[in-house]
Amino acid sequence: MLYFEDIQLNVRQESTSTTLTKEEIISFAKEYDPQPFHIDEEAAKDYPFGLIASGAHTYAISLKLWNTISTEAVASIGGLGIDEMRLSHPVKPGDQLRVQTYNESKRQSKSRPEYGILVSKVNVINQNNEIVLSYKTAALIAKRPLP
Repeated sequence: MLYFEDIQLNVRQESTSTTLTKEEIISFAKEYDPQPFHIDEEAAKDYPFGLIASGAHTYAISLKLWNTISTEAVASIGGLGIDEMRLSHPVKPGDQLRVQTYNESKRQSKSRPEYGILVSKVNVINQNNEIVLSYKTAALIAKRPLP
C-alpha cells in the first residue's frame, strides 16, 4: 500500500493502452450522452468531426487506464475535484489511448491531519501522440498508520 508519505512528486508514469471501438463509443453515448455525433454514424457525417467519443467517455477511460499504472494500491480515500479539464482533440473509433500522469504537488490536509491532499496532472494521449484530454485532479490520501 502506498501512503501519502510514499508518493513522489514529478515522476512521470504511463499506462497501458486501449483501442476504442465504434460500438463502445455508441454504447456509452446512448446511455450517458446521446448526441447525434456520438450515437449515429450516419447523422455524425453532418458534424465537423464525424462520429466521436463523448468527453465523459474519454474521462472514464482515463480513470480505467490510470489504474493500470501501478500494481501497488494507493491509500486513496476519494477524489476532491477536477480542474483545468480540456478536450483538445476529438476521439474517434480506432483511436488507441494511453494515460501519462505525474504527481504535481502534495500537502497535509488542514481539516484532517491524518490525510494529505495530492494533486496530479493527467494527459490522455492518442496513437499520434496528441493530447486528447488533460486535467488536474486532487485526491485525499491516507497517511501511514502509526505503529
